[in-house]
Amino acid sequence: MRDRRGAAGMKRTRTWKRTWKRTWTWTWFGALGLSLAFVGLALAQAPQDPQGQRAGSKKRDPIRNQGGQPLPKERARPNAADPLARIQPAGPLVPGKYHFNFRLHSFDGAMLAASYYRSRLNSAAPVVMLIHESGRSRKDFEESVLELKNKGLAEHLQGLDYAVLTLDLRGQGQNPRRAVTRAERPRIIEDLQAAFFFLVDRHNRGELNVAKLGVIGLGDGANIAAAWAYQKGAAVSIEGHPSDLSSLVLISPMPDEMGIQLRHLVPSLALRVPMLFMAGERDNPSMDAIQAVRTQVERGRLNRIELYPSPLHGYKLLRLEPKVTPALFRFLDNTLKNRAVIWEPQYNLLPVTFSDIQTVRHVKHDPLIKSAEPQRKKAAPADANAPPAAEPKPAPKPARRPAD
Repeated sequence: MRDRRGAAGMKRTRTWKRTWKRTWTWTWFGALGLSLAFVGLALAQAPQDPQGQRAGSKKRDPIRNQGGQPLPKERARPNAADPLARIQPAGPLVPGKYHFNFRLHSFDGAMLAASYYRSRLNSAAPVVMLIHESGRSRKDFEESVLELKNKGLAEHLQGLDYAVLTLDLRGQGQNPRRAVTRAERPRIIEDLQAAFFFLVDRHNRGELNVAKLGVIGLGDGANIAAAWAYQKGAAVSIEGHPSDLSSLVLISPMPDEMGIQLRHLVPSLALRVPMLFMAGERDNPSMDAIQAVRTQVERGRLNRIELYPSPLHGYKLLRLEPKVTPALFRFLDNTLKNRAVIWEPQYNLLPVTFSDIQTVRHVKHDPLIKSAEPQRKKAAPADANAPPAAEPKPAPKPARRPAD
């Protein structure tokens, strides 16, 4: 009797195991089929772009263009028309041998005289913004520099494959001349941000790489450049994007200018932006400004302080002091040109406008030579059958005055 009950129990157990296995197997296959059905339904309902790619897919791979060739038109150029492209001067323009003069419209409507030097490297080009000192203008960057073979700084940087932007600060240069008050300091800083958005537009057109952006300021213009770099959102095209400012050069900065105290700005800047300070050792105001921040500056690995045995200041130090420009170019090469940054399109939510565009070609000249002798035309080979040229008649002798 027990054997019968034991055999029946074992049979029921085996039957239950088979039933459980079948149930679990069909349940697993059912769940898998239901999941695949949901995935297929989601894929079928996803919107498609004209090329058959899903709108939510990350199709934008980085554009690896470091050779200076123009980017494809559909990738590099926005739909908006380019005012610079409408300018068609007589004769072809050689890349790197001309620049544009124009009026940049700032955010408050003020029009600022500016110049843009395009680079031959296009989307691989680093870019430098030049800020003059008060009482002067962007023409300082066109004046010949002693060590640059009588070229201006802007043109020489263009020859080194940099894109360059210079502008006259409001109230100065070719802008309506007037005294700029301390209360207008925020407007001046906004002008630099407007100049940055002009560069963002040229970046999206494939003419430069704004991720390799450097700023050079002279005298109290160095304080203005530092104040702009210190502002939240400086050199940022859209909120949440990191700043594109990669290099900051302050030549003969001042301790305090228009309420901009360098010692309050540098501790924050020196840790996130490579900085170069340049000054004459006998330029007491600039030396005081640098000594006050020297400890913070030297903490940065790429930061540099270059001092020269000179009393020259700002514009004059740059133009006349030996060894200034070589140190400047080494720093820019290390922090901008040699950076391995891939070109990527950027947002431009605050586009700026510009007008009164003119094209300026660069003509080679030597200002040391006051007057050049006209070149002599090469004489054509003489023809044996041609008649001999008539000898020039001697000039008539002046008549003698009769003696009294």
